[in-house]
Amino acid sequence: MTEENHKESVWRWLKNFLGCKQQETVRETIEDLIEEASSEGDCPFSEHEQLLLNNILYLKDKKCCHAMVPRANIIAFPKSGTVKELAELMVTRGHSRIPIYGDSLDDILGIIHIIDLAKCLLKNEDNLKVEELVKVEEMVNREVKFVSPSMRVLDLLRDMQANKIHMAMVVDEYGGIDGLVTIEDLLEEIVGDIEDEYDFEEQPVILLQDEGLIIADARAELDEIKEVTHLDLCKNLDCDTLEIDTLGGYVFHIAQRIPSRGEVIDGPDGIKFRILEVDPRRIKKVMIVIPKTGKKENSNAE
Repeated sequence: MTEENHKESVWRWLKNFLGCKQQETVRETIEDLIEEASSEGDCPFSEHEQLLLNNILYLKDKKCCHAMVPRANIIAFPKSGTVKELAELMVTRGHSRIPIYGDSLDDILGIIHIIDLAKCLLKNEDNLKVEELVKVEEMVNREVKFVSPSMRVLDLLRDMQANKIHMAMVVDEYGGIDGLVTIEDLLEEIVGDIEDEYDFEEQPVILLQDEGLIIADARAELDEIKEVTHLDLCKNLDCDTLEIDTLGGYVFHIAQRIPSRGEVIDGPDGIKFRILEVDPRRIKKVMIVIPKTGKKENSNAE
C-alpha cells in the first residue's frame, strides 16, 4: 500500500468511526478506535503509529515522578572536586551535563556543560576546584529549575522547550532532591528509549543460583537465558510474533503492566518471576523461580 493510499484509508476509517461516536470526546474516540481495530485485526495504523498514539494519550496524566531519574541514580559532582576529576566522571558516565552540589545533593549549586569544562582543560586548569567555576556565571548555569514530582510531563516539556532548559531537579515536599529529569527523559515517554554512542550500558548478567533460582537483568535476551540456563521461556509463548526479545519484555507481557518491587508474577509451567529491581518506566532485575517439576522437565529435555 502506498503512503497516499494509507493516508486515505486512515482518513476514511476515521470519518466512518467518528460518525458513530459523535457523543464521545476526540480522546475517547481515538482510544476506542485503536482498541477496537487492534482486537479485530483490521487497524489502518502501523504498530509504530499505534505505539506513539498510545504513548501520547497516556502522557496526559503522567507526572514528573514517573519520568525522572530517582535520587539514588543521580550522577552529580561535589564543588570540592577538581576540573580533571569532573571531566573523568563525564567521560566515564557519558553525560554532557552534570549537577554540581555543595554540602550534599540537596544543595544543588548549578549545572555544568561539558563544553564549558573543555574551556578549562584547554587553559590547562585541570586542578582548578569546581567551586571556582560556580562563581563564574558563564561556566556554570546557576539558574537551576526545580519542579514538583506531581508536575505533568507535558507541562514540563513545554516549559523546558520554551525556556531552552535541558535538565531540571525534582524536589519533594520538604525541598530535598527527589530526582532529576532531562528533556530527553520526557521525549522518551513518547518515542521510547533514545540511545546514542555515548550511552554506556553493562552487559546483562544472568546468574544461576541453587534450588532452581535464576537472577537475571531484565535486559537479558531470551535466547541468552536459554543458552546459559537451558530454560526456554518461549516454548509456551510465540515470542517472535509478539516481538518479545528480553526478559523484561516477557514479564511485562505476562503482567500487562510495570510490576512493583518484590511482586511475584506467575508464568507458564509454574514458573514464577520475582521483581527485584524496578523503576517507574521499566523492570530492571528479575529472579526466576523454577518449580522442582519444571526443573526436572528441563533436565530431561537436555
